[in-house]
Amino acid sequence: MTSSAPSVNPEQAPISVLIQYIPISANYFAKTARSLFRFASWLLRRTLSYPSAIILSPLAILFSISLYILAPVTVFMQVLLDVFVLMPYNMVIYLVDAMYPVYVFCGVACITGVIVGVLARQLVFWLVELGRLDKVGRLPEERPTEVVAEKVEWDEA
Repeated sequence: MTSSAPSVNPEQAPISVLIQYIPISANYFAKTARSLFRFASWLLRRTLSYPSAIILSPLAILFSISLYILAPVTVFMQVLLDVFVLMPYNMVIYLVDAMYPVYVFCGVACITGVIVGVLARQLVFWLVELGRLDKVGRLPEERPTEVVAEKVEWDEA
């Protein structure tokens, strides 16, 4: 009698022997689960098909009658939705789409203005500091303090 399982080498570890059987057992469990699911769905469909047809036939008729009765209300609600929600929304979307180049241009202009302004401010700051340098090359804060004479009043006689 031949077996479909591979022969076991006595030198192999026990875990390697068990790993060989994992694909076979996983395939068996998958086929079993699929067969059980098919049987359960077949049983459920066969069991519920006849009673549901008996119960749902009058409900379908009542549903279609109620749709005919509520048709004017449905149309009126669709018109209200169109006038008060969809039309303003579509107008706003159209205007935003039409104004897209304008606000992108303004955004780029603002960003460029900020960059140019910061660079110009830094340039002016450097030029002012360059103008404050002494002839020797010291900054104004490093100058010796000046002594100012007190105000003297002369008597004119």
